[in-house]
Amino acid sequence: MPNNIVATSTIEEFEETDEFGKDDFGFILGPDGELKSIMIPEDHVGEFPDEVTMILNIYGINNINELNNRRLH
Repeated sequence: MPNNIVATSTIEEFEETDEFGKDDFGFILGPDGELKSIMIPEDHVGEFPDEVTMILNIYGINNINELNNRRLH
């Protein structure tokens, strides 16, 4: 996976829909499968669900705190 964009922590408000709610995790992938963005619930505390951890591990992210100043794609 190429590393040419630096990850930043930003909080964006969004309108909750049936497809995406305030407690959902989101992963934005480019057309070639590159990880472009990760959305984490604002008030999330503790461990991530196993499925989320598995997705992060696929992209070489073993600790979400590693994302500070990390290039995602």
